[in-house]
Amino acid sequence: MEKYSNQTAVLGAIEIAPEVIESIAGIVASKVEGFHPLSGIIKTSVNTLFGREELAKGAYLTQEQGEFILDVYGNVDYGVSIPKLALLLQNKIKEQLLFSCELEISQVNIHVQTIIPAKNVDSELFELGDEE
Repeated sequence: MEKYSNQTAVLGAIEIAPEVIESIAGIVASKVEGFHPLSGIIKTSVNTLFGREELAKGAYLTQEQGEFILDVYGNVDYGVSIPKLALLLQNKIKEQLLFSCELEISQVNIHVQTIIPAKNVDSELFELGDEE
């Protein structure tokens, strides 16, 4: 994929690598409560080996017919409204990329892979013969 370039600058061209855009989207997605972005197992292992954190976390940028499309993959906590969460993610990612890169994304597709079950931390376990 080609680098995104902003041709409106009078002083020179600004080129942003697709990995940077994916990283920004991954950071935004990881900050939304109830959503847990996926990351590639091989990439994560290699980056962890070298002491680097993978920031792109489940975000993949493609370009079709001159438009940028971003696909974000992740897991959702049980009990979260998926349509509301997806809309929030789409708006936050589009807004951040417009603010930080002046890049308009035509589509932000949210792909929910798994529901993470709620943990029953408050449930009390009683042993047999334990009556109080």
